[in-house]
Amino acid sequence: MANRNPVLLIPLITPLLDDGSIDGAQLSAIARDVVEQGAAGVVLFGTLGEAQSFSLTERKAALEALVASGCSPDGIMVGIGAAALTDVVELARHAIGQGCFRQLLLPPFFFKGISNEGLEDFIAQAIDRIGDDRLRLTLYDIPSVVSVSIERRIIRSLIDRYGPIIAGIKDSVPDAAHVRDSVTDFPELAVFVGNEIFLPEAIALGAAGAISGLGNIAPAQMARIAGSETKADDPVFQQMCTLYAAIARHPVVPAVKALAGWRFDLEKLATVRPPLKTFDLKAAPDLIEILQELHRR
Repeated sequence: MANRNPVLLIPLITPLLDDGSIDGAQLSAIARDVVEQGAAGVVLFGTLGEAQSFSLTERKAALEALVASGCSPDGIMVGIGAAALTDVVELARHAIGQGCFRQLLLPPFFFKGISNEGLEDFIAQAIDRIGDDRLRLTLYDIPSVVSVSIERRIIRSLIDRYGPIIAGIKDSVPDAAHVRDSVTDFPELAVFVGNEIFLPEAIALGAAGAISGLGNIAPAQMARIAGSETKADDPVFQQMCTLYAAIARHPVVPAVKALAGWRFDLEKLATVRPPLKTFDLKAAPDLIEILQELHRR
């Protein structure tokens, strides 16, 4: 049965000050803007937010700034992904202390070829050490970035062990069949689509909506696509697919941040932290043209 109330969550870009530190005020302004444009909430420190480029201290301070600015903790999903188990636990407990119980967990990403048992142990020990039944965990499946897949039997085992603490999946696997199976195999979970081109089919099957990086640059349009049973031939969806394909030809995080800078008329939003390199839109003028056309729809 289709989910009749799918939503858009936006994994925020992380704006930087001239000295390379996080601009908490601008981060809060972007969060307020996208919610006003129709997003149901935001994700702090997902892949697009360059999470692994920031220290625990920086990540905690950014969340505190977001909450202090008036952003509702209920509308914030906090990325707690880290290579070290203890760092995951520290980030999770801090987020709970801020009233943010919805959290996004990336698999440990440094060691490659880890066993299914090792991955499940990592997640299970994180939950046990966090030690709070209010935790609502979304598992982030993005093997193209971290080289670690979260197999379905691990997800099912974790559901059996922890019940409602395992609340959802963000499926960022670039395979429509994989996304389809995530939705149909786990009807008890909120399955969010990471690759926006799969949204119409996934939402028709019952997906919870999208965690969409494109929401940073076209929030109203993405809210429309993610928040309803959009058809594949919808003109807004088709133009979004054109933008998706165009961005995919470039380093995605820097390109999206550059387009956000264009959207807000604030060039410094394009700045990324090393090892990423800031993207110059002059090298890809078609991106602005495609985004402008999406905004007109």
